[in-house]
Amino acid sequence: MRKLIALLLCLFAAAPAFAQGDARRIESPGVRVGDTWMFNKIDGWKGSLEEVSVNVVKRSDAGGIVMESSSLDGSSVAKILRTTAFNLVRIEAPAFTQKAEPFYPNYSFPLYVGKTWSGKVTLSNTKQPGVEVTAYLQGRAVGWEMVTVPAGNYLALKLRMEGRYDARGPGGFWDGTIEDTLWYAPEVRNAVRYEYIDNFDGKRYNHEVHELVRFWPGR
Repeated sequence: MRKLIALLLCLFAAAPAFAQGDARRIESPGVRVGDTWMFNKIDGWKGSLEEVSVNVVKRSDAGGIVMESSSLDGSSVAKILRTTAFNLVRIEAPAFTQKAEPFYPNYSFPLYVGKTWSGKVTLSNTKQPGVEVTAYLQGRAVGWEMVTVPAGNYLALKLRMEGRYDARGPGGFWDGTIEDTLWYAPEVRNAVRYEYIDNFDGKRYNHEVHELVRFWPGR
């Protein structure tokens, strides 16, 4: 049951996009309809490639951002809903629906080095009836770094999200901690690397990494 959080976050490969401009301050997301990113998902424990996903922006308006995420061969299609600031709200796949209520607070605009924010989010998954995870997270923009991923070298702003979670389900209660680290590059209007770790009972439990392979800009 503790895999709920990592299962929900595995589709964060379709990470938030940002407007280009002053490298010291990001005012708002710059996502466009048609923006497409290909990402590698890597097992953080073994360093092995688990899957390749293709993520496309299908709609962007006042109601939020709608994305489609699929495997490289076009299978395993999922619909992803995000806020206008590109924070995750819901993932709809043929076999399950995952929710982050009100949303997973990875981003808070404007973004600049030293910015801090916080948020509370409740996570659920229809594949795990009765299981609910509530996370209390604090975010900060750490600084600009050069990052190398399969798509190339990028100047990216490092964002760090940390906190604890409380979970309950048919099997009882448990708690732990979460560590999210993202690097985004205004050049591609997206995070180019994302690393997720959660800990349970004082030990690292889930560890995954997503890296940009290619970016196709939309209109």
